[in-house]
This record gives sequence, structure tokens and C-alpha cells, in this order.
Amino acid sequence: MSWAERACARISAIFAGALLLACCALAGCGFHPVYATSGSGEFDQRLASVTITPIAERMGQILANTLRDNFNPTGAKVEQRYVLTVVLQSSSGDYAIRKDGTASRELLNVSGNFSMIELGKSGPVLYGTVRTNSSYDVGENPYSTIVANSDAQTRAAQQIAEDIHTRVALYFRRQKAGP
Repeated sequence: MSWAERACARISAIFAGALLLACCALAGCGFHPVYATSGSGEFDQRLASVTITPIAERMGQILANTLRDNFNPTGAKVEQRYVLTVVLQSSSGDYAIRKDGTASRELLNVSGNFSMIELGKSGPVLYGTVRTNSSYDVGENPYSTIVANSDAQTRAAQQIAEDIHTRVALYFRRQKAGP
């Protein structure tokens, strides 16, 4: 075995040992990945105790339904302790222009302001703003443009729901961990 091969093997062994040590340290400190899905299908009672108020417009209905499904996927009957209110604002504009001056793509900008209050307490316990952009093709056929716009609105509502779900779950995880 040459000197270079021995050095390479030694570096690989050191790297593997450091990686193993880092994994053990993370497991021991209570590290939980934020975006990981639970393989055990665990039910979070605190998330299920959040009531989502009705949200205006079709995109708001999609958002509210997605949030309900994410917070309480089993539909279990749980005492409601929190109320989540979301207000959506959306705008769209030409994103790409053809040579003849007509739009070939549109950009849908959606932002949502949310606040969560705990029943019986004054003031929100969590609030924030989430934003997303979604673009779609503007075709020659008006029907295809309507369908593409509808799909962009659905994607935007689902992205906002995912962002809000993550923030609420983090809030509850921090409450569980304590100060």
C-alpha cells in the first residue's frame, strides 16, 4: 500500500468517525428535524386543538381546508383551545411579454397574515406573514389560461398552508420544550 493510499484511508476513517460522533451527539441532545414526517403517524393533540376561521375567496377555502387536514388529519374530536385567523391578499401581473406586447406568463403573488389566539387569553400567541409566488402560462386558449390560473392559486394556497403549519408546529414544540 502506497503512502497516498494509506493517507486517503486514514482521512476516510477520521471522517467516518467524526460523522458517527456527530450523529450520536445530535441524537443525545433531543434534535428533531423540522420538516421530517413522522413515520409512526403520531397525532399531535395541540395541533388538532386549533380552529381555523373561514377565509374569503376560493383560494381561502383551499387554504382553510388544507390547514384543517394538516392540523387534524384523522378528524378526531378534540377540545378547541386555539383560533387561527388568516387574511389573504393576492395580486397578479405580467411576467413575460411576447414580441406583440401580450403576456405569455403571469406571476401570482400571494401573502397571508395570520394570528393565533389561545381561548381565554388576550392577544395573539403567534402571528406572522407568509408569502409565495406562483407563475403560469398564458395561452392562446382562454380556457387553458383559466385552468392554469386556478392551478397556480391551488399551489399558492397549499404552500402558504405548509408554511403556516410549520410555524404553528414550531410554536407548540417550543412551548413543550419550555424556556
